[in-house]
Amino acid sequence: MNNVIDYLKEVLKATGKGLKGYLKAECKLSVLTFVVLCSGFLLIGIEHWGIKAFGIAIVDIIPVLGSGMIMVPWAVIRFIMGDTTIAWQLGLVYIVASIIRQIAEPFVTGKEIGVRPLYTLISTVICVLLFGPLGALAGALVAVIIKAIFEVKFIRRL
Repeated sequence: MNNVIDYLKEVLKATGKGLKGYLKAECKLSVLTFVVLCSGFLLIGIEHWGIKAFGIAIVDIIPVLGSGMIMVPWAVIRFIMGDTTIAWQLGLVYIVASIIRQIAEPFVTGKEIGVRPLYTLISTVICVLLFGPLGALAGALVAVIIKAIFEVKFIRRL
């Protein structure tokens, strides 16, 4: 019984370490989003581009919705108001930022939690298929837990 409790404690400790890495990865990805948005907003002439990019980068931490929660309605409103050029430019900035984040996410997250990017990506895809939008968050968590279990099991064998 004591062995099981010790094993669970070790798994929880390793999982906590992985979750800390996941949060660090999310912060790095938010900074990446901030830089992309700053560049895009500056290029298309958005007023107060830095402040707006910062606010959107903070919201980008929310899984699935992220920056689209602000960028899409903003582009649609500008389109309805007749400012189609800015609307299309905002849409393009959003698409570029999303693509860059989607490409970088498995690599940054995998590096920070100590799991290969391919495994992180596979875990996230499977969790999204199983759990829908919440699976995007669960994918990294599942990868962290599986890594912790294997890590503790491997250490115990040595």
